[in-house]
Amino acid sequence: MVSFSLGSAYVLHGLWTQLPSVLLLADYQPALPMRIYARDGSLLAEYGQERRELVAIEDMPARLKQALLAIEDANFYEHGAVDFTGLTRAMLSNFRAGEHAQGGSTITMQVARLFFLSRVKTYSRKLTEIMLAYKLESTYSKDKLLELYMNQVYLGERAYGFAAASSVYFDKTLDQLSVAEAAMLAGLPKAPSAYNPVANRERATARQHYILRRMHELGHLDTAELEAALAEDLVLRPKSEGANADAAFAVEQARKLMVDRFGEDAYVIGLDVVTTISPEAQRAANRELRAGLLRAQEARGYGGPEGHIELPPLNEDAGTLRRLLAPWPDSKDLRAAVVVRASPQRGIHARLRDGSDVHVETRSLDASARAALLGTTFTKRKIAPGAIVRVTARGDGGWRLTEVPGMEGALVSMDVKTGEILALTGGFDFARNRFDHAVQAERQPGSTFKPFVFSAALEKGYFPGTAVDDSRRVVTPEVRGRKAWSPRNYGNHYEGFIDARRGLVRSKNLVAVNLMEAAGVGYVSEFSTRFGFLPERNPSRLPLALGAGSTTPLQLTQAYAVFANSGHWVPPILISSVTERHGDTLYKARPQPGVAVISPRNAYVMDSLLRDTVRHGTGRRAAVLNRPDIAGKTGTSNDARDAWFAGYAGGVASVVWVGYDQPRSLGRQATGGTLALPIWTSYMKVAVRDRPPQKQEKPRGLAISNGDLVYAEYLEGACVDNKSPFVRPEFACATPLRAFDGNLVD
Repeated sequence: MVSFSLGSAYVLHGLWTQLPSVLLLADYQPALPMRIYARDGSLLAEYGQERRELVAIEDMPARLKQALLAIEDANFYEHGAVDFTGLTRAMLSNFRAGEHAQGGSTITMQVARLFFLSRVKTYSRKLTEIMLAYKLESTYSKDKLLELYMNQVYLGERAYGFAAASSVYFDKTLDQLSVAEAAMLAGLPKAPSAYNPVANRERATARQHYILRRMHELGHLDTAELEAALAEDLVLRPKSEGANADAAFAVEQARKLMVDRFGEDAYVIGLDVVTTISPEAQRAANRELRAGLLRAQEARGYGGPEGHIELPPLNEDAGTLRRLLAPWPDSKDLRAAVVVRASPQRGIHARLRDGSDVHVETRSLDASARAALLGTTFTKRKIAPGAIVRVTARGDGGWRLTEVPGMEGALVSMDVKTGEILALTGGFDFARNRFDHAVQAERQPGSTFKPFVFSAALEKGYFPGTAVDDSRRVVTPEVRGRKAWSPRNYGNHYEGFIDARRGLVRSKNLVAVNLMEAAGVGYVSEFSTRFGFLPERNPSRLPLALGAGSTTPLQLTQAYAVFANSGHWVPPILISSVTERHGDTLYKARPQPGVAVISPRNAYVMDSLLRDTVRHGTGRRAAVLNRPDIAGKTGTSNDARDAWFAGYAGGVASVVWVGYDQPRSLGRQATGGTLALPIWTSYMKVAVRDRPPQKQEKPRGLAISNGDLVYAEYLEGACVDNKSPFVRPEFACATPLRAFDGNLVD
């Protein structure tokens, strides 16, 4: 017996000396995810393998601690590291069951397991767990051990610790939890999957009720409190996909900025990133861009099914359908379905991935979709059993056939004074195509570039009343070997000499070309760089007048903001602040006054031209907003490969672009006015709803001549050195004018 005791003591001593150090828990620093918020503090996304929030024990609500201890370790503060009564009871139960069914672990033993051991249930591991528990209690207080447990334990839905679980399940902070909610969370540690209220509400509720009754037995709740908690109807947070889908492109830009700055540590050091995104504006941007692209696709006619599969037996379960439809994920309300039956008489009967049946009536189909039901249709375009189609629910309970647009789009919106990005969406569906067209797509701006030609021409002595030839002509190249160029107006309409204002309002290509040639091709190209256009993307050639260079929607938004901001260019701001969770502020955006790139009077004149474009010209559809401060310009590139609208109102500049990833024509009737402008208008109804109209104060240095604005010095003897036969300035002589050099001229 003595030998056995000595041997056991020797073994235990050996095990004790091999136990890991527990001192590292004194400075417990778990991996904390990066969280990205909108400007109003609403959560947009969370990045990191674990959802976690570190909370000190004194900040844990008493009722939550009582609920947890009631089910996990009611005598935690009374017994030592091991509750031998509970452990013996568990061992006897396991012996009778013939398996390791119960653990009998105290909170301290669970801390040992959470931080140092696996969850494999063996007697040797249990012995190590017991010894670690004694080592922990010899080092730390009961409160510290409970704090470690409540911050580390896994509670399902990638939530570690009760603070994270409170947010995930109820969208509440710990101090906002009711007793009933606290009891629901307290039931999770034993089996997070089995007692998950999202996945198994009935089973989770049964355990919650058991915990509430235990709290009553232990004296933590009186009878009235118990009955109220049992009767409470818990409201769970709607299930999230991780990132706010409406803000996915903006969130991705924010994520990249943080990783560029902090590396991979950005995912674990607990960054709270507040963006400038307005949730309401962002929802509108995403909604209206998607709606506009769907309208454009529908106008082109039905293109046919997305694929074909062998139709499974009708009695197959939903799991089979989910597997078969996996290559065609849903895109919000555009749901993938496999056709079961189809005929011109009875329409389309299809089945969704969840096994539910839908019916699309023939009368709801357009001619192109009805043609796809005919037996003579080319096989790949035919709607037949096994075809994969898209359907969307109608408001009346019915269904209609639709399809994912082949074209893409982008919308960027920013505050013209601060540069804050209010909304940014770079495509139809981030889950399908993560290429951010708002930031990355270099596309021809078409006629949206013309205002920058006119702005440059103002500094060369031309003004809105200048007569410019709008006649068809052949442009002879200055460089030998280049082909002659014959620019044309849209619709081949020409008016002879007209004033420059009408030329921009009507988006006359010949007027823009002739004005750029008169002002100087090199000068206009260099002048445009003040607005942020890159010289390598916008070469010094005459076709630049018609937007033959390239830019991104974000760059174009900044450029148009200059006209609304008295000539000042401001850098875009997406990140408002970055802080460590419950710690220091690492970054805070400071308002910047911007850089004066054109004079206030130049901006004022251009604003008047762009307002007229909306009142009387190609942008007149925007007048439905019924605001006096709307200004903007349509744009359509060569062969209608890009459709744009760029403009501003209420101190908000916004740009919409529509086109194909691989540039090709959007169609004969496609223009910026028909595709991009309706999206812009619908979005701006929301973006400027609460913003008063912006009144541009007339700056010094302007006068009126022949009913239009002109720089005052031209009425005082100054003149224009004009050598172009295609432009007739009112003030002309041989004295060249000094170009604007950045100093504001009164």
